[in-house]
Amino acid sequence: MFKERKYIFGAVLVILILLFCLILSIKSYTAKVEISFFDIGQGDSSLIKFPNNKIILVDGGPDNLVLNRLGKYLPYYERKIDLVVLSHFHDDHIMGLIEIINRYKVGSLLYMKGSKDSPLLKELLNKAQKNNVKVIALDKKMEINYQNNCVIKLLNPLSLKIKIDDNNSVIMQVNCGLLKAVLTGDSNSEVEKALLNTKENWSTSIFKASHHGSKTANSEEFLKALKPKMIVVSVGVNNRFNHPSPETLELFKKLKINYKRTDINGSIILTK
Repeated sequence: MFKERKYIFGAVLVILILLFCLILSIKSYTAKVEISFFDIGQGDSSLIKFPNNKIILVDGGPDNLVLNRLGKYLPYYERKIDLVVLSHFHDDHIMGLIEIINRYKVGSLLYMKGSKDSPLLKELLNKAQKNNVKVIALDKKMEINYQNNCVIKLLNPLSLKIKIDDNNSVIMQVNCGLLKAVLTGDSNSEVEKALLNTKENWSTSIFKASHHGSKTANSEEFLKALKPKMIVVSVGVNNRFNHPSPETLELFKKLKINYKRTDINGSIILTK
């Protein structure tokens, strides 16, 4: 009799645990595309979640604060990131990714082919190899379709025959129905001109300001072509670069574009 009760108790416990996990799964499931721009200090890190639970992390910020942010915006049991995109090799974009590779099961790591060699980039690529992460060196461009009516385009700006520059970054365009976003890393106005010369449609609803709102990017011509409804500036409090540039903020106001800043608004979540 005791053994029977013991077995029944065990079976009930297993069922309850399974139900609990199912409820958590349903709770974490999003019916919409969601982009989180992390308050990461003076750096960049963005998380994109899709309705089919696919996850993309773009950059990792200047330190391991990204781990804290992921802990808040992903369920504790979610340890898989389908794609990590490194926009370029600068510390404030790459540093946090090294520990991400160690602690999460990352499907693929994409970086820009032709970018400058750096000790941190070599370390990241070595970590990826040791952890069986597929490494993609983006030569020209590629498209990813995680679900119907949702296309992610990735472009290496060097394929547009621009001058090699340390700030050149992977260009990312997310087109998922009502939610459209463009992320350009630290790319400057020369890259922006080259993008416009492609004659492709770069219009978007969300634009992550280039180079943390620097006046060397975010040109009026480019913003007019993008027609964003919201601009997100990823920037640290009282940073030594004086980002975002006052001239850039004035341009946002002139063009009547709403904007938010991570140093003032904290992490910013946008969804459609």
